[in-house]
Amino acid sequence: MNSDVTRRNRTALLIPHFNNPQGMCESLASVGEQEQVDAWIVDDGSVRQKLDEAACRAAWRAQGEVYFVYLPQNQGIEYALNAGLAGIRAAGHYDYVARLDCADLNVPDRCTRQAAYLDAHPEIYLLGSAVVFFDETGDRFTLRQPQTHEEIVRQMHVDNAFTHPAVMFRMTGIDALGDYPVDCKAAEDFAYFWKFVARYRTANLPDVLVRTEYTTAGISLSRRRRQQWSRFKVLLRYVDASPRSWLMLLKPLVWLVVPFGVARQVKQWLGVKSWS
Repeated sequence: MNSDVTRRNRTALLIPHFNNPQGMCESLASVGEQEQVDAWIVDDGSVRQKLDEAACRAAWRAQGEVYFVYLPQNQGIEYALNAGLAGIRAAGHYDYVARLDCADLNVPDRCTRQAAYLDAHPEIYLLGSAVVFFDETGDRFTLRQPQTHEEIVRQMHVDNAFTHPAVMFRMTGIDALGDYPVDCKAAEDFAYFWKFVARYRTANLPDVLVRTEYTTAGISLSRRRRQQWSRFKVLLRYVDASPRSWLMLLKPLVWLVVPFGVARQVKQWLGVKSWS
């Protein structure tokens, strides 16, 4: 952390944490030295591997502060994100909120580039980017999301048109729309993005600005079913008059009954064939 910083940065980088202090340090270290951004870290009741604040500050090289928020017990990512938004909102001076997941990596000037785009396009309230997925073997594939708002709306009726760790929100949009929904377990990002898409203009940059960890570890059958049911609820909430919109309601219901192993194989095949 740069202790000489006296300016009030315009961008907050919101990162939830749960039992992965090494991954948090890696994420913080990926933010470039010239980035004028503050980090807001929310610990979601970690017990097994707690945050090391000194190590976090040592890893942080950007021109900004590091703030810590602690939940008394594990509540889930949507509650952690909302606790972070509450702190950011209370600070009262941020224009933008960027997201990053613990162990994911920014390109060094990611926040600067997204903030510059939002400065130049005041009609855009939610901005994402392309991402590279990596695991212990190296980079796996690149996911490029639709770029224009019209393409994004079309995609959102099928699947998420944004990659959560790569988005940046306009603060005035957060103030108007409120917090992440807590009634869409395992699909809180999809539900929140839909709130922006339904009300404001949105976009994705074609550039890779984030490298995100690719893993299926910890994805249980019960969680997958919860996620698909939440996705169905969100799609039903935003269904329009087009036959395609109604047809796409069937997709999460199909995934509810497809065996987990088959679903994972299909998604991996689609990732290699369509996203690279």
